[in-house]
Amino acid sequence: MALTLVLGPANSAKAGRVLGAYADQAPRGALLVVPTAADARHYGRELIDDGVVLGAVLTFAGLASEIARRADYGGRRLTERQRERVLARVLARAELPSLRDSAAAPGFAVAAGAMIAELERELVGVARFRSALRAWAAQDVRRAAYGRDLGRIYADYVLELERLDRVDSDLYAWRAVDALRAAPSAWGSDPVLFYGFDDLTGVQRDVVQTLAGPAGVTVTVSLTYEAGREALAARAETVEALRPVAATVETLGPQDDHYADGARAVLHHLERHLFTAEAPRRALPEPIDGGALHAVTLLEAGGERAEAELVASEILALTRGGVPGEEIAVLYRSPAAVGLVARVLSQYGVRVAGSGEVALAQTTLGRALLAAARCAWLPDEAAPDDLIAYLRAPGLLDGPETADRLDALARRRALTSAAALRAAAAETDREPLAADLTAALARLDGLVEAPDGAGLCALARELLASPHRGRAPELRGDEAVDASALATLVATVAELSALTPEPTVAELLELLPDLPVASGHGAATADEPEAVLLSDPISVRARRFRVVFVCGLQEGEFPRAGRVEPFLSDERRRELAQASGLVLRAREDALAAERYLFYSAVSRATERVYLAYRSSDEEGNLALPSPFIADVAELLWPDWSRHRRRRLLSDVVWEPDAAPTELERARGVAAALAPRTGEPPGPARTLGPGALARVRHTRVVSAGALERYVDCPVRWLVESQLSPRRLAPDDEPVVRGSLIHELLERLLAELGGAVTESSLPDALEILQRLLGGLGGRARELGAGAPPVVRTGALREIEAALRRYLEHEAATSEGWTPVALERRFGFDEEGSLPPLALGDGPEPVLVRGAIDRIDVDLAGRALVRDYKSGAPRADWPAARWKPDRRVQVALYMLVARELEQLDVIAGVYQPLRGDDLRARGVFADEVDSAAGFHASDMRSREELDAELADAGARAVALAARLRAGDVEPCPSTCSRDGCAYPAICRSQ
Repeated sequence: MALTLVLGPANSAKAGRVLGAYADQAPRGALLVVPTAADARHYGRELIDDGVVLGAVLTFAGLASEIARRADYGGRRLTERQRERVLARVLARAELPSLRDSAAAPGFAVAAGAMIAELERELVGVARFRSALRAWAAQDVRRAAYGRDLGRIYADYVLELERLDRVDSDLYAWRAVDALRAAPSAWGSDPVLFYGFDDLTGVQRDVVQTLAGPAGVTVTVSLTYEAGREALAARAETVEALRPVAATVETLGPQDDHYADGARAVLHHLERHLFTAEAPRRALPEPIDGGALHAVTLLEAGGERAEAELVASEILALTRGGVPGEEIAVLYRSPAAVGLVARVLSQYGVRVAGSGEVALAQTTLGRALLAAARCAWLPDEAAPDDLIAYLRAPGLLDGPETADRLDALARRRALTSAAALRAAAAETDREPLAADLTAALARLDGLVEAPDGAGLCALARELLASPHRGRAPELRGDEAVDASALATLVATVAELSALTPEPTVAELLELLPDLPVASGHGAATADEPEAVLLSDPISVRARRFRVVFVCGLQEGEFPRAGRVEPFLSDERRRELAQASGLVLRAREDALAAERYLFYSAVSRATERVYLAYRSSDEEGNLALPSPFIADVAELLWPDWSRHRRRRLLSDVVWEPDAAPTELERARGVAAALAPRTGEPPGPARTLGPGALARVRHTRVVSAGALERYVDCPVRWLVESQLSPRRLAPDDEPVVRGSLIHELLERLLAELGGAVTESSLPDALEILQRLLGGLGGRARELGAGAPPVVRTGALREIEAALRRYLEHEAATSEGWTPVALERRFGFDEEGSLPPLALGDGPEPVLVRGAIDRIDVDLAGRALVRDYKSGAPRADWPAARWKPDRRVQVALYMLVARELEQLDVIAGVYQPLRGDDLRARGVFADEVDSAAGFHASDMRSREELDAELADAGARAVALAARLRAGDVEPCPSTCSRDGCAYPAICRSQ
């Protein structure tokens, strides 16, 4: 055999040994195999710069293709998307009794695919896997069904590949090396060198052994390994598998000549002793010079954004100090953080290399296209929002007004489907639909007639071109992402259409929303001059940088906690090995692999290493640092961590002297000039003469408007003066309350008297008839909800009114209604004049509508204001002044002043709830206190004083209102604080 195994720790000149050998052998057709496509591009350029122009640099997948070409293996390889669809179809058809519940989980197909890929990479065929499962199940009858189902998943998948005459990537490499083994001379004599791999799968080891063995090729494999090193223990299995078949094993020792002078001692010390049993600090230089102290820097942040800002600040300082951007790598173990970090770095002016990914559904084009597909292909499920999202595609309509109008129409009518919105639009437009809307809907109808991927791609092309008709612009920003989305869509549809049968519309709508699209923001996949590389430790294990940031060093994040394998846990793997001899690697103890990744990450730097962690999350909750930080601290000076740089949650802005950009400095200066406590007092908020001239309530004001005004003048301004038209139907509590009021008023009018024990049956009969005749009014309940919800709401109203009528029959003896919905202050027939309050030439005029006025046998009056919502603490008279209530008191004054009645009670009457007793005020001369709260009783003098006080407060409020005072009161605006923060801006 001609296998040379090159072993050594990080920075032991393995790169020089392998790349030097490749340069020597390149004229003879040598191939250099590296882990990733980014590595292939990087080393290809680097070698060309060194004058090595022959040979080839490729990934393992590229090597598999080359082996297949030379060995004349013609297997047709599935793409990853095609493999996902094949597997999904297999699982959908498979009968898996023991896995029936699990199969419905979203991650089942992913887990099944991972299990199959592992088996293929470890060269475990269907027959061997099933045989091993049968041996395992024979030891416990309870395992039999589970073993059969696992074997069926793998077998059915392989059978489906055979039916399609296809192979997946792992099977392709396996079959290609089998073909080479059958014809070893087909390869020729071209040397093959592997560099940058931290591990090799079973099929990769088989390729190495076949090339070096039967094919007789000179093969060199470089692995980062040092016997006895805890940090490299995860690589021992691969090394020991290759060592017996290697003709030569070269063990290289550690070297420190590539480190920068000031950092050499510290970084070399870190590489040599990280994760060792002893952590000798004595090897560090004393006294500490500046270069050594800053060779490893700790960063502490309060939350993810603060961490990204701290990293951005350090990067700007480095680049201004002469470090090129391409010599800086920012590494995160978790890809979830990459999007935020890329945005923050860009905001600080740091260029980020490469492009990340975003789901198709999150792009402008994808959002409109998928909405159109749902409208065309799933008409019964498509919502009005889908049609509107499609119509909002840039350039599709002449302007946004049409889509806005349809959006408002759908909301006001609570429409539940796109088809209903189209029908409503046609009904409401007296003239034919606008030409642009007609054309857009025609395109949608065209998709109905082409229910396949080709029709979807055609519509996508039209949508991308719509804003640019007759032009050839350079696409930037979101438009460039949309172009990438179109290219990805077309490629995906072509891939899936190559399978038989072609994907159904249901499959397309399931797959496409999550389709990854290059976004131009995120982790880099390619080198870019002067741009910082944002990546993960795995992707840079074959590269070096002057500066490396290892971020997200949190407990549970880096190192990641081990997880139980869904199908083959480590316990089952041990049982399988004992029962059948089939050995699969343990997966759940991830610490050794995580240690290697951290060791690899920190050893990529030649000048500086930054370790960043968060001491809290964005909410201020405690966050624990990674134990790897403590491992590093044990190797450095005792006070190393005290020199950490910090940006905590409280650091909203930078100190002006430390601000990394001019914008951040300006923000810091502004914050420094702001008051130390609270906001600076703003100018008084008042309406000018022009605005006051348009205020309706300066002359006649309603009692309800006065209460809204005293709660918050801004809320009064919005709701009572601006009165914006609602886009959505009225809230259900408002509709329900209005309907209850209407039903009760009609019932009492038809009954012609009070509800008593004797009239209760008639009242209930009238209620039943009124409910049955609601018609369209009933459809306003639960707008947009299924009929069953509306029926439930009606039954709730019926039950509440029945209960209230029974309560009134039991408590209202002696009271007779004399006025229902009594209006005053309106310029209409039957209305009483307004209530005049205050002295002087311009009294305060009040208008409104009183729900009900009753009188007793002595002619004394009771004023009722119905309330259909939950009881409130401000209804009793004792709370009227503290809580600024005036409405019922003003209604009582109307009954006394305008109706000339002797008013002895005024109450808020709840219509729902457990306690239906009225709350408010009543005089102690009321004949029966049934239905009232005893704590609301007052003497006649006290009652008169309450009314006088309410009248005086109403006059004072009206004076403020007439003066245009609109000072916001967010604390009393609503139960949830400020009701209109975007308008008020008081917080």
